[in-house]
Amino acid sequence: MSGIKTGHSEGEERYSTLVNNAAAVRAICSAVEGTLGPKGLDTMLVGGQGDVIITNDGVTILEKMDVSHPAARLMIQVARSQQRQIGDGTTTATVLAGALVQEGVAQVTRGVPVAKVVSGMLQGIELAVESLERRSRAITGLNDDALKRIAITAGREQTDIARLIVQAAEAVGEAKLREDGYRFADSVIAHEEASSEVWTGILLNQKPMNLHLDQERRDARILVLHDALEPEAVSEESLVTEAGFQRYMQLRELFRSNLASLLELGVGLIASDRGVDPEAEQFCSDHGIIVLQRLSRRDLQHLSEHTGARPVRRTALRK
Repeated sequence: MSGIKTGHSEGEERYSTLVNNAAAVRAICSAVEGTLGPKGLDTMLVGGQGDVIITNDGVTILEKMDVSHPAARLMIQVARSQQRQIGDGTTTATVLAGALVQEGVAQVTRGVPVAKVVSGMLQGIELAVESLERRSRAITGLNDDALKRIAITAGREQTDIARLIVQAAEAVGEAKLREDGYRFADSVIAHEEASSEVWTGILLNQKPMNLHLDQERRDARILVLHDALEPEAVSEESLVTEAGFQRYMQLRELFRSNLASLLELGVGLIASDRGVDPEAEQFCSDHGIIVLQRLSRRDLQHLSEHTGARPVRRTALRK
């Protein structure tokens, strides 16, 4: 009897880690499986500071979770890889991976060798892929009725959302949608209390310095600066001397003339990745020039690509 009990306890200890990992994976899947499909439910997340997020996006839920278990972290990596490569289907990928793990653990605990379980899973995945490929068909274009049905499914059967999806896809263009590395989901921006609309442009994550300007500018030229919009600096040691102070005044006067030249060129927007001199801010406000300071390099790149602007340094202002 003692020998039977010892063997039984050794078997339980042998599979305890495996069962523990499966439980961690199951906990991750249960957190997102309720959001699956067009009829999926929203999930409310409450942060440590009391901030509340309501979402049905699987990768958002998983990234906001405080996870320390190694197996659970692997499941989160599955969702991140799906989001990075496809841009959608993170919940589906997580649930499928969790189902494979759960069934694999069940087979191993019944005595099936791990190598056989892995081999069987790979064969099953190949058969599933072949079945999906036989049933699938390519989207012929933006006017394809199947694309509209997909948009309705993605929009939770809300026709207004589906119409916006198709309208935005038409604005982007089929050529752009087929580019490697481009994801349509990256062009969707959520903002509190904003109306649902297709914006034919880009949104920059920065407010203008001169907020009182409420006029709309069209056909205005754009200056993109990889530098600060301010006069060239003079060292503090030189500034205390007469020659240094004269140099400082000359640079200020040169900077004022450069600002006047921008006005003559019809510049209506100045975007800089650094600070802006107070005198330049006042000059732009007086003449209706919108000023954006401390923009990220990514925003400056998007602005340049969208408008065709060529970023310059501060020294180019005198040209």
